[in-house]
Amino acid sequence: MKEILNNLIQKSNQKIASDPAYSKKLQSVKKTICITFDNKDSYTFKIENNHISEPVEEKSDADIYVEVSSDLFKKILSKEESAMDAYLKGQLKIKASLMDKLLISDLLKS
Repeated sequence: MKEILNNLIQKSNQKIASDPAYSKKLQSVKKTICITFDNKDSYTFKIENNHISEPVEEKSDADIYVEVSSDLFKKILSKEESAMDAYLKGQLKIKASLMDKLLISDLLKS
């Protein structure tokens, strides 16, 4: 999953660099995100200074916590499944403020 997460982060960083509106939206964002796959593998990364860091394989304190199966995460990224539908069905769990949930939604669309 680390490789898939790295690809998502790389695409997001490219979007930040090439899309001034998206870059402006993330300009003052400073968040730590922890994603846990299949209730066992956790990765933590940060968004700050208009950049998303590489994920580190660890579960740590974060502003945003996401729990999802690796299969569902792959389907969301390939657009086979909707993140919103998965969230409403309880298959994608996000522990965060509403604004932070919207941030995650934007990242998954990258």
